[in-house]
Amino acid sequence: MATGTKKSSERRGFFWCIFVASIALTAISGYQLASRIANYNEVQDHALFAYVQIVSTDFEFAGKPIIVTEETIDDKDIVRIQFGDQELVLDVSIPPVVPLPSLYERQKDWMTLNFFADRSGLTKQEFMAQIESDEIKPRLGLVTRTPFGIDAVKEPRFDNIAHDENASTGDVHREQWRFDCYEFLRDGTITHEIKRFPESGKSLAMRQNYAKLKGEDIPDRDDGELEEYSWQRGAALKVMPRAPAITMEKQALRVSGWTLPATAAGFLLTFISFFFAIAPPRTAE
Repeated sequence: MATGTKKSSERRGFFWCIFVASIALTAISGYQLASRIANYNEVQDHALFAYVQIVSTDFEFAGKPIIVTEETIDDKDIVRIQFGDQELVLDVSIPPVVPLPSLYERQKDWMTLNFFADRSGLTKQEFMAQIESDEIKPRLGLVTRTPFGIDAVKEPRFDNIAHDENASTGDVHREQWRFDCYEFLRDGTITHEIKRFPESGKSLAMRQNYAKLKGEDIPDRDDGELEEYSWQRGAALKVMPRAPAITMEKQALRVSGWTLPATAAGFLLTFISFFFAIAPPRTAE
């Protein structure tokens, strides 16, 4: 009986030692992980945009009138936007299923018009104060989404299978979404860029590994993708049924190195060793 008690005590002591060591490992590696992420965020100068969606069809921006209207020309639905002496005529890429009361509600699946501004490094109160004092001048941007509006970058996996271009398949084939990004500048001009849905980090890694196996040139991201931290990507999220996966290249955890697995292992060992250390001794019947 005494021998069994002694073995139980030694076993508990062993797990208590592991418990203490795992706490130390978690603390040290966790601190290093946090430091690396903090240093990465200090070095990286990423914009952080705040958005306000427009609800009016008749307003002013930079002293110039903006009028948004819906029209039908030759049995084709369009949205017309007048900005001073400039004009945009947009084809309705996703017709509304339900006749909702406002223009923006009817066209929300494919079009979004927003005021936006960079609020990086500012609290919400500081940001609002600078907006009100005119230190930060809001910008005005429009993003539209067109299903099947652009060719896919990567080869289709089942290119011999025909599919109809309808609302259901349009939501599935995100690699063929076309995003038209317009910015209304304060000088009265309008800029226009065409963007595509960003490829996931996993998909890009698979294409790169496949190219390595075949001895081909390593593919990179398409230059026309919606880039992380850009105003275009943030606005485009408002017309997507589902947000894209992270692209992996611009994530702080990429600089974590050994600290991330060490922190995770230490955290797991802490719990396991603790429960083994406090477990009641087995008694022989």
